[in-house]
Amino acid sequence: MRTIELKYKRLIGWNVIKTTVPSGYAEMTPSQFLASIRLSKGWIDEMTFFVQFFGIPEKLLPRIDAFSLYKITETLESLKTDNSAYFGFYQASLPGGELLAPENKLKGMCFQQFMTVDTFFSWYVTTDKEDYLDRFVGALYLKEDETYIPGEGSLLILDARILDIAKLPFDLKYSILINWVLIKSWLSHSYIHLFPESEISENSKGDKVKGKPVDWLALFDSFVGDNIADIDAYKALPCMDAFRLLNRRIKEAKKKG
Repeated sequence: MRTIELKYKRLIGWNVIKTTVPSGYAEMTPSQFLASIRLSKGWIDEMTFFVQFFGIPEKLLPRIDAFSLYKITETLESLKTDNSAYFGFYQASLPGGELLAPENKLKGMCFQQFMTVDTFFSWYVTTDKEDYLDRFVGALYLKEDETYIPGEGSLLILDARILDIAKLPFDLKYSILINWVLIKSWLSHSYIHLFPESEISENSKGDKVKGKPVDWLALFDSFVGDNIADIDAYKALPCMDAFRLLNRRIKEAKKKG
């Protein structure tokens, strides 16, 4: 994280505004992450971006010269080439504070939840239907006592949850989708045989490119095999344990094949 100073003229002398600039995704605040997505999608103009990302008071923007604004924009170039791993959620909870994201490195997320969340993610990026985006967010954010596993807490009722999720701002839900892309990129470095390249990216012309999504149903059937009696235990596995086992199986199958 870097600190920069912006000077603007007062009636007598100069005043200084100090603001911070992240050098990578891991250093961005939730508001900075959301502002960067809003700008990249054209949902806000550059002046609004300066207010939201750098915390510059809107009334002071006209008093800061254009060259200074250009120079602080240059400091963001490192974000475009940041390939460092990011494995957390900027939006730790949804408005109201009751619905919570998984912890860093997907701690506490069972395999069933991951498969459900990632399936809705893939359906949204394939179809652009907002209902799938709502289901993706609703499947991801749970109450403290909610679970996907019978007998471990209050079971998630997704159809009821998405009625509230649908009321959230679209840009907030979309930012969570992009956050998921970052997490899957992190997973692809650790489990290269299990996770393909991200389903949502930009080509050289700036067009959206969608790769082939993971077929979790087929993978799960292969994972369980003939152990049908243990199917619930497989669903309840911590997702990171399931990834490790699946990645190894795929690697071994490729060697044999």
